[in-house]
Amino acid sequence: MVSSSEPYLRAATPVGRAPVLCPPGWAAEPVGRWDGRWQEVVYNPRRHDVLVVRGGRSPTLEAALPASGWNESCHTDGARMWVRDRLGATRDALARLEERPRVARELGRSF
Repeated sequence: MVSSSEPYLRAATPVGRAPVLCPPGWAAEPVGRWDGRWQEVVYNPRRHDVLVVRGGRSPTLEAALPASGWNESCHTDGARMWVRDRLGATRDALARLEERPRVARELGRSF
């Protein structure tokens, strides 16, 4: 078993065989053919979002994914796997909130 804190690809379990165990709390999901073999991605669903994009490259998508916290993890002919670390995305969002200018005025309330 691979000991990694990042999602990774592995050969898919053949039909009819017992599934290969994942690290505790992790899950394995099929991603189809990758480099000519049936593969699955192993990831921690509480920590990571995983996206597999197949087909031609889109400049709009290539700009939007990194801007929203996605990192390209691996690629092959016609497919790319992107991963977003949910903890990292939360930290980035909180940092952006801290960097925002303070509110210029407060709402006037009479009690």
